[in-house]
Amino acid sequence: MALELIYTNADGLTVTLRQRKPFWLNKLDGIGNISNIIHTFKAPDQDGAFLIGSTLDTREITIEGTILADSPEHALLYKNELLRLFSPKQTGTLVVNGLQIGCVVKDIILSASTKQRIPNFHIILLCPSPFFEALHDLREELAQWEKLFQFQLSIPSDTGVQLGARQPSQILTVINAGDVETGMEVVFSALGAVVNPELLNIGNGAYIRVNTTMQAGQEMHVYTGFAQKHVTSVLSGNITNAFSLLDVGSTFLQLSTGTNTLRYDAADGLEQLEVTLYYRPRFLGAG
Repeated sequence: MALELIYTNADGLTVTLRQRKPFWLNKLDGIGNISNIIHTFKAPDQDGAFLIGSTLDTREITIEGTILADSPEHALLYKNELLRLFSPKQTGTLVVNGLQIGCVVKDIILSASTKQRIPNFHIILLCPSPFFEALHDLREELAQWEKLFQFQLSIPSDTGVQLGARQPSQILTVINAGDVETGMEVVFSALGAVVNPELLNIGNGAYIRVNTTMQAGQEMHVYTGFAQKHVTSVLSGNITNAFSLLDVGSTFLQLSTGTNTLRYDAADGLEQLEVTLYYRPRFLGAG
């Protein structure tokens, strides 16, 4: 597969680097390796050490290439464009092999050759989170309506026709295809009055419960991602902080790698409750 990457900065400016003019990509390092930091404790006179745990380090991605221009004047224009795109003052997003990762420019070096029209560029991106993510959220619906009609539609005058049926099961299996666990956005939607909506992980007994009576048309959004944990209520277009409504025994559920079995429930009004999950699988590398 030919080398290709897409970088987008915080202003929305985008550049594609590949083996093509004017920005010829020569080398891309750091997308397939990761560093693990081991935490240990050593007691006096102890042989070896106790393993406490480990955490993944930040990721550095190195980009090397050449600016191919027809003249020194064009080369200068391309150099300035590259500096503007890879501004160290802005965060950005790098897309490689259909996966994305957030980053910031650590170093950018533009060196000129003796001909002054084929300068080389060397860029180092620092990724605070080492994980690559899917480009878009995946959606899973735990409670939904199944369509039972199709066109051409004929409705008997005496018996009518059933337009839809609510799925009978409260249980859904969600498969996280990523390499590590990931957070999610849980959306409780009320078609009518719903009391204390809940989502339970059957595998470990952990749950999310919002202690409130929801009105028709109201949504409760629970975000469980790292450094993104919060709860909001949406009603008639108004968004309010609802963190205080979270049950004290609740856990900000994560989707573990592989199969996750989840069940939704409510203290009352279960038939009026719809539950939708949004999540992005995370990966240790992109190639």
